[in-house]
Amino acid sequence: MLSKKVIFTFSPQNVERPVTYQLIKKYDLWVNILQAKFEPSLGGKLVLELKGEDNRIEEGLSFVRQIGVGVEFLEQEVLWDEEKCIDCGACISICPTGVLSLDKVTYKLKLDYEKCIVCGNCVEACPLQAIKVTF
Repeated sequence: MLSKKVIFTFSPQNVERPVTYQLIKKYDLWVNILQAKFEPSLGGKLVLELKGEDNRIEEGLSFVRQIGVGVEFLEQEVLWDEEKCIDCGACISICPTGVLSLDKVTYKLKLDYEKCIVCGNCVEACPLQAIKVTF
């Protein structure tokens, strides 16, 4: 079973579409909503973890695109400027899912994008603004 984290971007016209229901019902996918921000008159964004067979995930994402919902993979939304980062670790304790850690040998910051839920806590904690979240 494959797992992918995606961000769906809804326009005001498609914000009320039952997308997660369709992914579960039609494509037999396991859907975990990690974060959602919606304003009916403006649209919204939905961060999801999808699990299922690779071909079923691709079919489901194709369906979502066809109905006009934008699809981006989560890694594209979390930007870390390694050159700007001084590996101070201020972002580590604030992260609720353990995305951030210091390498025990090099003492360099590491990010595990698989665990990220795009909460934005790390952005607030970073004194140099080396992490940006575009969600």
